[in-house]
Amino acid sequence: RMCVHHNRVQVVFLMLSVLHESVLRFVSRHRRQNFQRVPILARFSLSERLIMLASLILAMLFLSPPGGSNGIFTPFGVSAQNMSTQSKRKKLSLHNANHESSIRNIVQASFKNDAISPLKPGNHTSNVAIIVSSSRYWFNYRHVTNALSIYQLLKRGGITDDKIILMLADDIPCNMRNPFRGKIFPRGAYGGFGEDLMEGVNIDYSGTDVTVDAFLRVLLGRHLDGEGGDSLGSHRRTLPKTDENTNVLVYLTGHGGDNFFKFQDGEELTSQDIASAFSQMHELKLYKELLFISDTCQAFTMADEIDVPNVFSVGSSLKGQNSYASHTDNEVGQTVIDRYSKVIKDFVDDAVTVTSRGNVHANKYGVGTIDNATITVMERLNLFDALVRIPTTHGDLGPNSKVGHTDMLCSRRMNQVPLAAFFAAPQAERERQVRQLDGVVTASLWMHDSPLIPPNDSIETKPSFYNQQCIAETESVLPQLNASSDETHHQRESTGLFPLDLKFLAGLAGFIFCASSLSRMF
Repeated sequence: RMCVHHNRVQVVFLMLSVLHESVLRFVSRHRRQNFQRVPILARFSLSERLIMLASLILAMLFLSPPGGSNGIFTPFGVSAQNMSTQSKRKKLSLHNANHESSIRNIVQASFKNDAISPLKPGNHTSNVAIIVSSSRYWFNYRHVTNALSIYQLLKRGGITDDKIILMLADDIPCNMRNPFRGKIFPRGAYGGFGEDLMEGVNIDYSGTDVTVDAFLRVLLGRHLDGEGGDSLGSHRRTLPKTDENTNVLVYLTGHGGDNFFKFQDGEELTSQDIASAFSQMHELKLYKELLFISDTCQAFTMADEIDVPNVFSVGSSLKGQNSYASHTDNEVGQTVIDRYSKVIKDFVDDAVTVTSRGNVHANKYGVGTIDNATITVMERLNLFDALVRIPTTHGDLGPNSKVGHTDMLCSRRMNQVPLAAFFAAPQAERERQVRQLDGVVTASLWMHDSPLIPPNDSIETKPSFYNQQCIAETESVLPQLNASSDETHHQRESTGLFPLDLKFLAGLAGFIFCASSLSRMF
């Protein structure tokens, strides 16, 4: 932006020089033709006056900075106060402008009165999560993005990799068709500089290891001889030992239908399989509360057979309904995310932006680590609003698609459970992480408005071994692509103008045209 401001100053000097030349021509013409002493405007024809007026108006609008609130001139009919308000709203840079009112009504007002918003942090002692993307092939890029969006929210909530099982059925990030090897973009590539969900990712199951049998064994902790182990890098790793004080999140994304969910187009996980697994977990006391989310066609039918207590079930579509993709990125060449998962991610990100008072938010500890601002939002946002109400209201889920949910056998309703109960680590675990990262914990984050962790810019998150391997392979196979990308990045840094600043360029062209036409008439 500093470069753009510098170029704008140069252009203003250019316009002033054009006007100066026009004035000199006018004075020279006046002396040469010895005009009579009449008013200056009377010496110009009507068309010349109109051109001068248009040039003046265009110059006034052009000299006003973007936003208009700090410049000498403001657009006609708009008060300075309104311009200031609009400028502040623009600075928020929300992914969905409709989120702002919901965030202010739901998130910011959550803890003003406990009787109105009785959210409690819960008394569970640990969190674990199982995230599954069961689709293969390049055209299912969006399913990997769905899974990684949820994964990154968990990491920002302080849930570490040893308590997350991530299953990706296909190696989409390193697919040869991916123009940005080793990267996954949820909103768009933007020349390779968009938000990358692969930063800091650890994948536990990939390729042919992602099966129905492996998924059920992870849920129940029943691995075959030579498999399992809860340390990172273990073959067919299992979750840490859970008990009746553990909150469990199960997230499925891929292709499905009425009471079934497909694994790699070769086998199916049925609603009876899910119900049986959850029933065994209940009998073995492997969870305190369980949140089951399915993002697929006819997703909510996967919860039809669940009949055990304290299982919150959410599906992105009802029976006979589809779950639709969001948008296509031309650089990637595929739809990059599904609508339901996108609105959850966008709303949490927008809530962090709004509650940070419009300041540019960056995680103090790097990508893929605990983030206080995100946790603060999750503690104020209940499950019903985050997973049902907001996607239904702002998600544009598609023709006749609705979110299904149930909490019938649960001890508390979804609107009484904070999102942090499943997407953030317990307070004691967060404090332990903070001590490792920063050394000092000053207070609890619960019901505080601002981040409490002091900044520490020296901590960086290194990419996982998987990501490094993919990047190394990319550099050896596609050196020309990397060189062209570096060259493009260098060119963008050397040119101060943003490529999409069309209004600025159009105004400049119009001003130069009018000024040159006026100077020729002199």
